[in-house]
Amino acid sequence: MAKKARSFLVQQKIAVGVVALIFIALIGYFSTLVVKDSPILGDFVEGEHYTLLEKPRRIRGEKIEVMEFFSYGCVHCYNFDPELNDWVVANIDRVKFIRTPAISSDYWRILGRNYYTMDRLGIVDDYHLSFFREVHEVKRNFTSLNRLGDYFDGKGTTADEYKKVFSSPEVSRKIAAADQMARRLQVASVPTIIVHGKYMIRPTRSVGTARMLEVMDFLVNKELKNSEEPSGG
Repeated sequence: MAKKARSFLVQQKIAVGVVALIFIALIGYFSTLVVKDSPILGDFVEGEHYTLLEKPRRIRGEKIEVMEFFSYGCVHCYNFDPELNDWVVANIDRVKFIRTPAISSDYWRILGRNYYTMDRLGIVDDYHLSFFREVHEVKRNFTSLNRLGDYFDGKGTTADEYKKVFSSPEVSRKIAAADQMARRLQVASVPTIIVHGKYMIRPTRSVGTARMLEVMDFLVNKELKNSEEPSGG
């Protein structure tokens, strides 16, 4: 009787051991699947982390075009800007970066015209970030041309020169083109990134502003790899 009991216990231990091994093996298998599918490794998924545009733009040149739609009135754009700037500097040899003001209100239109005015005057690199700070930290309200002119007086220009460029046909054409581009690409929020005229990246539940940079790296590398592959035919 004791012999049978010992035999039963041995068989029971063996069975438990087999079940444990199977359980461990299953955990390992599913862990492999999770790691394989995880975007942390750089495998980002279309429709979840970025969108393929229905009507892509044709981009010429060797560099990959990265376009940011932004507004000085957007606090998320302000928070994203320093990291984005560092990314642009690190990728300057392979990326052509373009800022495009978004226009969702009369105030954002004024701020967009300000961007193109600074660009035309050649002072955008010197005052881009400081202007952002004025809006979001100092809380200055630039709702009129006179306020903008007074602010930029002595900052690489004069109030009169600033107002002249702000009101110029060239700046009007640029702001109209920016608005048209945003409508064509269906940009509904900012910050939004367009990579090489075909991929859209914007903040979602899956992609925060910090992670947008990782998706940008992924898509830039993807486009560079595609450009290096020989075409068929």
